[in-house]
Amino acid sequence: MIRINTMTRGRFGNKVLQYNTLRQLSSILGVGYSCPDWEGSKIFDLSLSSKIIRNQDDWLTSIYACENQQEYEQEKLLTWHECIEPNWDSLREMSNKYDLIIDDPAYLLHNTFFQFCQTDPRKFFPIKEKFNKILPSDTINVGIHIRGMDILGADGNHGREIHNPEYYIQSINLVQSEHDNVKYYVCTDDLNFISYRETIKYLQNKNYLFEIGNIDNHFLDFCILADCDILIASSSTFVVCAVFLGKENKKVIHSREWIDKNINHFPWHMTKDPEEVRQSQLNFDNFWIQLCNGGNKFYNIWRIV
Repeated sequence: MIRINTMTRGRFGNKVLQYNTLRQLSSILGVGYSCPDWEGSKIFDLSLSSKIIRNQDDWLTSIYACENQQEYEQEKLLTWHECIEPNWDSLREMSNKYDLIIDDPAYLLHNTFFQFCQTDPRKFFPIKEKFNKILPSDTINVGIHIRGMDILGADGNHGREIHNPEYYIQSINLVQSEHDNVKYYVCTDDLNFISYRETIKYLQNKNYLFEIGNIDNHFLDFCILADCDILIASSSTFVVCAVFLGKENKKVIHSREWIDKNINHFPWHMTKDPEEVRQSQLNFDNFWIQLCNGGNKFYNIWRIV
């Protein structure tokens, strides 16, 4: 069985990625999976994607692609080291001996997305009807995601992931050059961040049709982004997950400056990190490099601006 005992301490996007890893591994290895209840059940109808059993500890236990599941007394933490270049025979052998655990500090998030993503994640994350297809069908709907306060301090790697206003303005110009009848949806968690303020100012000056998302409801913002035709993306895993869920075949724009920081393995912090931490960081950088090199059929880039 593949298990999550504790959902990642990361925010919503990281939780989606961790659960996707759980489901992809379960499907590939042909074993059961389990995880605790988590906030994704507010917008995803997880009961449609699996058989759900609630036990006395109020866990959500899902049995998938497996009959006569054997219960193992031993657990093994499956780490990113074993999964960056997965040996499927070895992983299958381990899954026959242990319950494989993918808690932190396993860090099986977006760094292993392209290695494991063999099934369309939409199968594992059906969006509830009340959140599904909420945008008009007679316009080209463009989602703009702008990070703010979470990337300015230590938790945001001291601003390493900032996307400046010029990126958003250039991306809007690109969309306008190729599409008519466009409506923009600007989603953020920081109404004071300069990139947000300058983007809104630009949309207003150009008299482009736009709406501002709901800063008090990140679930609604996520579903808006997931239903868009085009995404002008930030570096956040929040919008990364909106790319591969909801509407299919989105056109996705990413920042050239951000991609180059990852290609060049720009340091995450102002002081040198321990070697083990640095190696983990490099593998997260590689997600963006793989994406730049073509990604996969579930997530690829339309343009880099």
